[in-house]
Amino acid sequence: MFKTKESITNFVYSFGAAIVILGALFKMTHWSLGPITGNVALAAGLITEALIFLFFAFDPPKSEESYAWENVYPELLDETAERQPRKVVNKVENKELEVSLSSKLDQMLADAKLDVSLFERLRGGIDKFSSSVDQINQTVDVSASTHKYNEQLNLAASHLESMNALYALQLEHGQKQSEFSKKYVEDIQKSAAQSEKFNEELQGLTSNLNNLNRVYGGMLSAMKS
Repeated sequence: MFKTKESITNFVYSFGAAIVILGALFKMTHWSLGPITGNVALAAGLITEALIFLFFAFDPPKSEESYAWENVYPELLDETAERQPRKVVNKVENKELEVSLSSKLDQMLADAKLDVSLFERLRGGIDKFSSSVDQINQTVDVSASTHKYNEQLNLAASHLESMNALYALQLEHGQKQSEFSKKYVEDIQKSAAQSEKFNEELQGLTSNLNNLNRVYGGMLSAMKS
């Protein structure tokens, strides 16, 4: 498990950090485990942290020999190796290299039959494609406008249908109101006729009472005489 010094050091640091975290947790949550209260756990954690720092003070840092630089730079193993000067390319060689590259590029273009006329046709094709894309965009715009116009027409038709339904409802309500008013007038007329008949009957009753009073008065007069 502990094959190297670094593994032992890593275990000590990790184990001590776990004790410190548990001590802080016991203190903040006021936990207790038998005689181990929050204060005891926090004190144990802080003491452990102090011991870890003390142990770290006596842990020497790694030396340069611990890094195997020779695996990356094998020339470090050769103590007699000297610094190799960089090769500087003069202007003539650079120009020859440019000419060689240019000639190779021209040869490649010639082998691929890429001449000026081909590039002109390619440019013409790109221009035609661009104009076609513009026409498609215009068609799409017209289609979008037509779709929007159709939506507006459908919305207007829906509003008109709602207005027609409202008008029909209002007309039906008006007809019912007219029938109710007509019936109300008829009831008033009937009530007036009944009132007139009642008045006539009341007048007849009054006339009969007057006649009875006269007869009764005549009888009283006859009895007194």
